[in-house]
Amino acid sequence: MIPRRKSSFEPSESLVVGAGISGLWAALLLARAGRRVRVIDKSTTRSAAETAELFRGVPCDVASHRLSPSALDHPLFREIHQGAPFAYRPHHGVLLFGDRRMPFPPEPLGMVRAFGTVAGLSIGAGLIARTARRHALRALRRPLGARSGEADPGFEGFMIDRVGERAYHAFYRPYAEKVWGIPPAELSQSVARRRLRAALPRASSQSLADRAVDWIEGGLRGPEQSGGFVFPTGGAAAILDWLEARLGELGVSIERGRPFRPEDAQGTPTLFAGALSELVDTTLEHRGQYLVWLAFPLDRPDTGHTYHSSDPRHWFGRVSELSAASPGQRAPGETLLCVEIPEGRWGQCADFTHGSRLEALVEQLSTAGIVPRGIKAIDAQQRFIPEVYPLYRQGWRGEWRRAMQRVAELRSVIPIGPEALFLQGGLDRCAQLAEAGVSHVEARLSVETWIAQAECG
Repeated sequence: MIPRRKSSFEPSESLVVGAGISGLWAALLLARAGRRVRVIDKSTTRSAAETAELFRGVPCDVASHRLSPSALDHPLFREIHQGAPFAYRPHHGVLLFGDRRMPFPPEPLGMVRAFGTVAGLSIGAGLIARTARRHALRALRRPLGARSGEADPGFEGFMIDRVGERAYHAFYRPYAEKVWGIPPAELSQSVARRRLRAALPRASSQSLADRAVDWIEGGLRGPEQSGGFVFPTGGAAAILDWLEARLGELGVSIERGRPFRPEDAQGTPTLFAGALSELVDTTLEHRGQYLVWLAFPLDRPDTGHTYHSSDPRHWFGRVSELSAASPGQRAPGETLLCVEIPEGRWGQCADFTHGSRLEALVEQLSTAGIVPRGIKAIDAQQRFIPEVYPLYRQGWRGEWRRAMQRVAELRSVIPIGPEALFLQGGLDRCAQLAEAGVSHVEARLSVETWIAQAECG
C-alpha cells in the first residue's frame, strides 16, 4: 500500500512553474478553488511545441494535438469546446510496410489482405494468442514499466515473447531503431509496453460478441462518439490562449523570463511542469522529432488518412494531411503534408528541406503511394522539436528513482508535467497530471506519496 503521508505546507498559496498546458491547467484549477496562485516560466515566449508554424499562409499546429472524444467529458475541455467547438475527424490510420498497406492499429483481416493468407494469418494469430494472455494484459496497465523488483527483459525480449519473431522483425524492431537510433537490445521493456498498447490488433482483447455490441452502440451514439478524434480549433495555442484569458479574469498573470530557483519553493506548495533536468541533475535523456511541412501542386479532396511507417526505408514515422486535423488547413490548389521524422540517427542538425534529402524524402512519399510518382514539392519548411520521446534505456528506472529522491529533498515540489515525470504525453495526459497534482496539494499529501503513486502508475 502506498503511504499517504501528510505534508506540512499550507495549500492556500501555490506556485506553478511552467506556462504550458500542464502548468496553466493546474493554475486555473487552483485559482478557481480560491487559492492565491503565482505562475512563472523561464521562457520569454511559448515553447516550440506550443506555437503554430505558418506555412503557405496556413497556421500549422506543431505535433499532433488530437484527443479522444471522451476528453469532452472533462469539464474544462467541455468548457473550451462550448466556446470554440473542437473538430471531429474520423480515424483513418494506414500502416505502411514496403508495398503493403493495412489499417492501423492492425487487424487480423487487414494482415491477411496485406501479407497474403498464410503469412497474414500466421502473424495475426500469433499477435492475438500472445496479447490475449492475462498476465500480459495486466502488465500493460503500468505506464512506468515493470513491477517493482521485476526483471527487465528489454524491448527485444519482451516484444518477441508477446508478438513473436516474425511480427517483431517486421514492425517493432525497425520502429525502435528509427525513433531512438540505438540497438533495440539496449532499450527497456517500457518502450515495448507503450508500443504494444498503441498497436494491439483490435480483436486481440475482445470477443466477437463484444465487438458486435461496440458496433451497435457506436451506431446509436453516432460517429462522433464511436470513434475518431477531436482536434482543438486553432491547436494547442488556442487552448493556451483560453487558459491565459481565464487566469487573467481571476487576476493571475504569468511572470515570463523567470526561471525557477529552489528557494522559490520554500514553504510554498509548488507544482512543477518544466523538464526534470531543469529541476534536478539527471542522466535521463530524450529524443526529438523533425516536423517537415511539404506543399504539392495537388488539388485533391482530403482523404483523412494518417500514414504510419516502421519500414526502415522510410525516414518518416508518420505522415498526415494538414486538412485531416482541420478542413480549414488548406491552401488553394495545393495539398499540404506534415512529415514527422524521428531524431533517431540524424541528430538535431539535419536539413530535409533542400537538395538530395528533400528529393529522397519526396521519393519515399511517392513509393509509399502518398503522393504521385514524379511530382516535386513546391515548398518545404521544417522545425525540430526537442524532448519528444523519453529514452527508456535498460536500467532507467533506477536513475528515475534517484532523480525523484532529489526532488523529494526539495520538500514541497510536485512534478506534474510529462517531461517532469519523464513520460511521453499529449494534451489529455497533461490535463490528467495537472488535475491529479492539484488534488494532491489540496489534500496536503507529501511529495513522497506523490512520487510513490507516480512510480506505481
